[in-house]
Order: sequence, then C-alpha cells, then structure tokens
Amino acid sequence: MELPYRRCVVAVVIDEQQRCLVGERRGMEGAWQLPQGGIEDGEQPTEALLRELGEEIGCADVEILVSAPDPVTYRFPPDLKTHFSSRYAGQTQDWFLVRLRQGAEPDLSLGDGEFQRLDWRHPREIVQGIVEWKREAYIKGLIQFKLWP
Repeated sequence: MELPYRRCVVAVVIDEQQRCLVGERRGMEGAWQLPQGGIEDGEQPTEALLRELGEEIGCADVEILVSAPDPVTYRFPPDLKTHFSSRYAGQTQDWFLVRLRQGAEPDLSLGDGEFQRLDWRHPREIVQGIVEWKREAYIKGLIQFKLWP
C-alpha cells in the first residue's frame, strides 16, 4: 500500500530587500530552511501557517500577501529514516508569501526550539543551501511568487 502525503504549509517571510527569513534547525549546523510544518486534522492552511510561525519563529504577527495557486509536492528519498518518512511518502505543501507587520519581530525564545538561529537570505542562497532532495520543491514554490530565478 502506498503511503499518504503529509499536508503542510510553508511560510516565505519576505522583507523590503526581497530577502526571506530562514531558520537553522536545532542541532543541525548549516541546515537552513523556510518555516514550515504540518496541517493538523480540522485545521485550515492559514490557521496552520500562523500556528507554525508562532511555534518556529516566535511571531505570527504577519500580513498574508498571497497564497500560491498550486501546492508543491515532493517525495522523501528512499534512504531517509525519520519519524515522517516512515508514515508518509512525502509532503504536499501550501505556500504562503507573508510580511511581518510593522514592529513585529521574530523571537526564538518564544518558539518551540526547532530553530537555533534565524537569518535573512536571498532566494538563490536559500535554494543553494537547502538539502538536495527539497531543492526542486523550493524552486517550484518560489517561482509561484516570482522570486525565482
């Protein structure tokens, strides 16, 4: 039997210089990614987006600029051994382009500890630094917001 795909949201938090907020995974030096996470049962994608931003960057005070018209789906590599890869074939992500509201700031001390550091990076840097098996998904998501190439 084929495993299902995990439904997720991805937040592209953008600043005035067209840089995007990325977080470095705790305990995984150099593993940077956009804030993202699963959609819980009964939860709408926008609710999941705000919850995940609060959990991961300690701030959900954002303006949603646009949601991507098409979800981005990718498969986990066969050799990946994680909690999620044993239950899901991959992920189907709803992408959102958001901006922090005036005066709002990320605060990792208010988050759940998934990220150990945050940084603002240009989309090309993010794609170059993401794990190889997520790269195509990131490009597809960024294209929908005209942030790639």
